[in-house]
Amino acid sequence: MTQGLIEADLRSLATLLADFGVTLALAGDGRQARPLADIGPAGADAATPRMASMRLSDGRRLVVSSREPRPPAAAARAGTEPSPFIVERRARPDAADMRFRLLAEHSIDLIVAVDADLAIRYASPATASLLGCQPGDLHGHTLAELLAPEDRAAFIARHFTKAAQRGAVPDLFRALRRDGSTLWVEARVASLPPGNGLGDYLVTFRDADQRRRAEESLGRMNAELSALASTDALTGLPNRRQFDATLHKEWYRALRDATPLGLLMIDVDRFKPLNDRFGHQVGDAFLACVGQVIKENVRRAGDMAARYGGEEFAVILPGTGAAGALEIAEVIRRAVAAADTRAIVEGGHPLTVSIGVAAAVALAGGGAASLVHSADSALYQAKRSGRNRVEILQ
Repeated sequence: MTQGLIEADLRSLATLLADFGVTLALAGDGRQARPLADIGPAGADAATPRMASMRLSDGRRLVVSSREPRPPAAAARAGTEPSPFIVERRARPDAADMRFRLLAEHSIDLIVAVDADLAIRYASPATASLLGCQPGDLHGHTLAELLAPEDRAAFIARHFTKAAQRGAVPDLFRALRRDGSTLWVEARVASLPPGNGLGDYLVTFRDADQRRRAEESLGRMNAELSALASTDALTGLPNRRQFDATLHKEWYRALRDATPLGLLMIDVDRFKPLNDRFGHQVGDAFLACVGQVIKENVRRAGDMAARYGGEEFAVILPGTGAAGALEIAEVIRRAVAAADTRAIVEGGHPLTVSIGVAAAVALAGGGAASLVHSADSALYQAKRSGRNRVEILQ
């Protein structure tokens, strides 16, 4: 197959193969092989442990030998630029280790290499900033000792058991600092290939306290927004939306438990003339006063006072029959009538409320709307009967 090859072709082929650790040389009968590519002085390259030759048609021998690939300097002498891919293949084992250590030692993340038994083989300098100790202090310790005691079992089960389920999203765990305090960290675990010289697993810890604080702050903000969405801004009582949701919930609970459910509908008497006389701001102050009085007199667990709308309020009384609902309504009526309003207007102004009461045992096929209708009808009856009174429809 070499009959058509001239020496110039062989030289080009030899130059190409030189970077792969293969040497081509030509030799005549009885003569020493002559290299076809500039591979430096004798002995500059590694020894040639393997050699083969073939005879060409002109009687010369083509000698092929293997050697260590030439360093970049040798390639430069040959007048060629080494391929970046070939450079990677020629890199010695300690070069990869050096690259890893350079990255690890300049990372703000704590990088830990451990054996299969979780004994620590390597810890990066970020040990000082994250854990408050030096990397050397971790020698002889295990990975589990870096975590808060209450998180160790979960962390090991998550990453180092047969049922381990390592996800793409890092897990949040608490790391144990030198002073005994804890720090929330994001943890990632990766398996290392055999013979890597570091260990069996590479574990990365990233400070997540800031993320944790941001999540907690977001949670508080969401809770506040939820409270705002269900709270009346003027009185601080639950609003109509929250009232409707709670009434339906309590209705179905009463249906399930076969217990009574009481409801009070409360309306401020002659509020429009009061509002017209003193203005809306003073009118709002009177409504806030009534809301506070109702709230102070509805104290049982499970009871809920709400602003129903305008100058109207409502009270849900779970587990309360007609007699109990009438009693609570009368307490509220008297408390409003006795309220001191001198802080709102000079000399004060009398306030009264009319209250309609409804109580029933929930029945299948009915609904909470029927209870509201009964309480509303009783309220109108109290208004027609002279106001400042409590009524219940029999």
